[in-house]
Amino acid sequence: MSLKVIKKYGNIAKITTPAKLRKYGVPPGGPIDPFTPELVRAALLHGPTSSLVEVMGTIVFEARRPMSVAWMTPQGGFVKYLKKFERIRITSGGEFAGYMGFTPKILPDRNLEGMFAPINQLRYLPIDSGENFNIKSTLNLSRVGFRFESARKVKAIQGPSEPACPGLIQQTPSGQIIVLGPDGPVTGGYHKIGTIIRADWPYLASLTYFETYELIPVNMVIAKQAYNNTMMELAKRCKLLRIIQENGNSTSAYRLLG
Repeated sequence: MSLKVIKKYGNIAKITTPAKLRKYGVPPGGPIDPFTPELVRAALLHGPTSSLVEVMGTIVFEARRPMSVAWMTPQGGFVKYLKKFERIRITSGGEFAGYMGFTPKILPDRNLEGMFAPINQLRYLPIDSGENFNIKSTLNLSRVGFRFESARKVKAIQGPSEPACPGLIQQTPSGQIIVLGPDGPVTGGYHKIGTIIRADWPYLASLTYFETYELIPVNMVIAKQAYNNTMMELAKRCKLLRIIQENGNSTSAYRLLG
């Protein structure tokens, strides 16, 4: 083992390739933010299925051998070289989730530019007629689900359990809004409003407590275009970062222009 965990606070989860066991009632798992981990892997020159750690809180660890560590939230992060027995404290620092990986390769220290600046809007695909409405985050934010307070009028009571997926927006009979996370149930009986589009999942990983967000309905064309644009930008950034890391460029930061 190349690192020793000294202390940890909050939810620290190992992120691996999601299991395809939904038909057996097992949630898919995987990261809350499906894009930022790829930048961590690129910074470490790792493959697309390498394991990472999702940090929703703080972790303090000690290097058991010389190594390079990459840490990133949707807003940005860094690569840092650690000497043997050197300790480092990593925290989400106001962001809800971040991703960490390490390698025995000696890589140059550098800052990493994030892809997702904080916003106060989330787009969703409505199941019925869509409407704009506000939600306010609570202390109950986890990989299972994100709970919000809302003044949205309750339109239905709890019904029979039906298939559910990550990003699904539900409303309880009391009016509370729930957005399912990657470890959420595969079925549910609360009233279904819609699904957060996949391109906006990184913003779920950046939720802060007691903050107001606006949910905005969009159609499938906009959702697909947003996802495709995000994937193209991610591919460009990962390619550039791998080139920089492989060449051992010692610059402290990188930026894509155009």
